[in-house]
Amino acid sequence: FMDRVPVLRRAGLPLFAAVLTGVSITALVIARQLAAHPPHADLVALGITIDLVVGVPLAFYFLVVRPRRLSVVALVPVVVGGVLAASQLLPVDQQTALHAIALLLIPVEVGVIVWIGWRALHAVRQSRSDATTDPLQRLHSIAFDVTRNRRAAAILASEIAVFYYALGAWRASRNAPPGATPFTHYRRGAHASLVGGFILVMAVEGIAVHLLVAPWNPVVAWILTIGTIYGALWLVADYRATVLRPILVSEEQVLVRAGLRFTLRVPRTRIVSVGREKPDFGKESVDLTFLSEPTHWVALDEPMVADGPYGFRRRVQAFGVEPDAATEFVRELAAPAG
Repeated sequence: FMDRVPVLRRAGLPLFAAVLTGVSITALVIARQLAAHPPHADLVALGITIDLVVGVPLAFYFLVVRPRRLSVVALVPVVVGGVLAASQLLPVDQQTALHAIALLLIPVEVGVIVWIGWRALHAVRQSRSDATTDPLQRLHSIAFDVTRNRRAAAILASEIAVFYYALGAWRASRNAPPGATPFTHYRRGAHASLVGGFILVMAVEGIAVHLLVAPWNPVVAWILTIGTIYGALWLVADYRATVLRPILVSEEQVLVRAGLRFTLRVPRTRIVSVGREKPDFGKESVDLTFLSEPTHWVALDEPMVADGPYGFRRRVQAFGVEPDAATEFVRELAAPAG
């Protein structure tokens, strides 16, 4: 098997897609015949259930998870998808086996959620007691250990970070390790006031939309309301992350951070200028303020790749900030690199 791993890494996903398509079409065709209650209908329904809930996840494991060295946690959405597909395809009176399997999966899903939550809680507790550790980066590391996939880890870490910074980080200390000078950039731009204003508007509009949509479709109304609540949490989390994750300037590098939105490590030797005018680099000039105007722009000798939320990345050759201690910020960046 290991001799075929390089081949499966390239072809495993297309092969799985082919298996999934074949199984789905076959199950759909056969399931349509079950409504007439042919002989051995219960056995046929059991076969469809096993194909969707067991066979497809096994194919995903051998074709995708194992060759790419992903975590077995990646199987959870595939199994859940198989259960949902079987529940839609099979007649209600022939879902006995499916119900049994679904009940068996409940403790597994709960166990996975508890395990991930425990590891995340342990990570943030360590970070809160250690000023040298960035909780967001620690969450990314834990999420990667769980998922073994960069994009999946980034999405998971971002989701956990929203709830941590919005609800659990109000007593946390600012991440400012020894040997680095921290520069905050949220007071002069009135970040807190802007977030408070947005939340007030979102609350009023969210209630109005819910009352208007609920008589037509309560489910859609609650989906919109939950989305509004999540948006408000994200704004609060980004503000708290901006407070707790200042820009760090050391002898060797500048760690540029803007809430949950932006992280970039810049060697001091890559900085070519610090000025008040926005460099003409098009989309590679990134404004890191929260709805205000940057007072200073830092230009680099060539583009670098910055990390954003949910695994998104972008090329950056200049970034604009509004540091609370502007004079000290410029002086520190103008000092010779160590």
